[in-house]
Amino acid sequence: MSEIRLSDVDLNLLYVLQVLIEELNVTKAATRLNVSQPAVSRSLSRLRDLFDDPLFTRTSHGLSATAKTQNLAPLLSDMLKGLENIIQPSEFDPQTSKRRFVLSTTDFGTLTVLPKILDLFRQQAPDAILDVKSWDEDRVLELDQTNIDIAVAVLSKEPPPSIRAMRLKSDRLVCLARKDHPNIQLELTLDSYLKADHVQVVLGRREYFAVDRELEKMGHKRHVSVHLPNFVPAARVVMDSDLLLTVPKLFAEDMASTVSEIAVYELPFGTREFDYSMIWHERFQRDAAHVWFRGLLRQAFLDSSI
Repeated sequence: MSEIRLSDVDLNLLYVLQVLIEELNVTKAATRLNVSQPAVSRSLSRLRDLFDDPLFTRTSHGLSATAKTQNLAPLLSDMLKGLENIIQPSEFDPQTSKRRFVLSTTDFGTLTVLPKILDLFRQQAPDAILDVKSWDEDRVLELDQTNIDIAVAVLSKEPPPSIRAMRLKSDRLVCLARKDHPNIQLELTLDSYLKADHVQVVLGRREYFAVDRELEKMGHKRHVSVHLPNFVPAARVVMDSDLLLTVPKLFAEDMASTVSEIAVYELPFGTREFDYSMIWHERFQRDAAHVWFRGLLRQAFLDSSI
């Protein structure tokens, strides 16, 4: 007998066979399948050709399964149940899940966002794991190659088509300085800002920043003397020096509320607002667990003052 390829088989026949095994009656099988009795008989004829076996013999009480059919029955039942599970909508129960959720953000995001979601995450998914990884802008091009579920960050340019992004909150830039800074009185002036040396947080390979673009429009330029890869160490540098640090207001206010030596100043020139976004790869778009995690983050932003 020549080899039969699955692509050559009408899989609907296997469901007909399963119903015939359960009913052992063509008429009852036809009723259950909502087709005519001749249609079931034609399907049975094709099944006999497919398996090269009668499959059933007629008795005074209906059909009797052959040895071949009896051997096929448990395999067929398991296979059809497996196929049904495959096509069912995926479900996710956070209370029983042991999934690892990977959130990527900056140290600012960890400081500001994580406290807002951690309690809720642990309450709703007590056995799940939250894994927080560092973020820089270059990673947006690598989300298809990493195991990052969601990033919470600022996108300075349009992401690739495969990347989904949802705005969470807007923010603007302010300046951090130590409270007893010798060149700042009640407010930060443009002259004081330009005369000071600055520390700049660099995320990824970007070397030109929004604040510099605004200064350039006015014909000015600041001097950045220190580059650091994280926000919190940069704020610590400011606390112990005369350097200024231009950062998002949310981060600045968070730091000033916990570190008494630091003050927040409005910038002496206008800058554009920017958005914090939730970012993920489209392969997670319909994943039930991922949908839950996105909802958790979105709700945290809606319910809080961040």
